[in-house]
Amino acid sequence: MLKTEELRRDHRLLLQLSYPSPDPDYSARVVRALEELGVEALELENPERLRLLGKGFRNIVLVGFKAGVRVALKIRRLDYAVKSTFREAYMLEQANRIGVGPTLLGHSDPVLVMSLVEGIDLTKWLLHTNPPSHAARQTLLEITYQCHRLDRAGIDHRELSDASKHVIVTQGGPVIIDFGSAGFSSRPKNLTSLINYISSKELERVRRDLGLGEVGRQTLRRYKEKYSKEDFEALLSEMNLL
Repeated sequence: MLKTEELRRDHRLLLQLSYPSPDPDYSARVVRALEELGVEALELENPERLRLLGKGFRNIVLVGFKAGVRVALKIRRLDYAVKSTFREAYMLEQANRIGVGPTLLGHSDPVLVMSLVEGIDLTKWLLHTNPPSHAARQTLLEITYQCHRLDRAGIDHRELSDASKHVIVTQGGPVIIDFGSAGFSSRPKNLTSLINYISSKELERVRRDLGLGEVGRQTLRRYKEKYSKEDFEALLSEMNLL
């Protein structure tokens, strides 16, 4: 663990806040945001490297400490055009209101702080950990309920057709992550995208083992008209998840 004030004095580690290329000014900007958000320290992979959880085309994700608790730090990449995390933070906040997503803990300029989600991505969990059938069914059912809540709230995640990258299975259940592309929509497609993912060839064995059924076009069409509880439950029934 490296305290934030100590990070300022360690030039080599400080520059790791600026990705993909080291920029002292941008690194200093990130440190100021971390301090403003009450981030007390960052976790180290080893004495020469900050712990990197992941990287995408918008952000890198590091591990930090806030009020003594490990948290996720999403930091905008230097080469991403939009440095502010305001929009993503706002969409995550809306998702949190309906019990979806990591908990937003704060944001400032290029930094977003949220609860740390630790677990296994959904595809790897389904295919390689051999979960008991009741656990696999319950996990898929919980994700469909989360997608239904997003649909009802008019929040479209927009990346759930590849749920393997955006659903993490934790000890407490599945968590939908990464609301960087999310937006409001009158026709959100969260549940539709998830069904397409479950119906993929990659998960053919999982569907067979769990006895999952296909969803008819008429059932999907009715669901997308009103996103009603009744149509949602009819959809689950056809999938054989209820």
